[in-house]
Amino acid sequence: MLKFCTNLKDIEYILKHLRKEDKKELEALYGNNWYGAVLNNLSDKDILILSGINNKKEIVPIAMGGFYEPNTSDKSLACVWLLCSYFIDNNKHLLAKTLKNSIEKASKRYEIMYNYIYKSNYEAKVWLKRLGFNFNNPTPDSLKVLNGFEFFYKLNKREE
Repeated sequence: MLKFCTNLKDIEYILKHLRKEDKKELEALYGNNWYGAVLNNLSDKDILILSGINNKKEIVPIAMGGFYEPNTSDKSLACVWLLCSYFIDNNKHLLAKTLKNSIEKASKRYEIMYNYIYKSNYEAKVWLKRLGFNFNNPTPDSLKVLNGFEFFYKLNKREE
């Protein structure tokens, strides 16, 4: 089930059960205080939470993400993001279907979706490529990307 986040407990649950690749990425971005920095960054965002099953077959939050519109006048631009718990291994089909549907829907709204990914986050890079994201252009001059990260983007024809 995909829903908008209504409580901090779902976010904290995912952060405490992060995939090791996502945790490494957050540590590279924010250092040792990554947990607090992520909570602070998400405090004013619209966050989608995906629920699935854990190893005990209980329903738990397994992923969170969204489409952040930077503070610009261009509303056709979105920074796409996703953080997953290691319970996605139990929910691969659900995650793939949900990501496909969410990106297709967002592609109608946003002309450009982008972000950057930690270069060792190979599994997420595979998902992104399957969803139509590209890694073949240089990073735009206005976007500062830290060493060890790689810029990705998706161009869409927006419906007016």
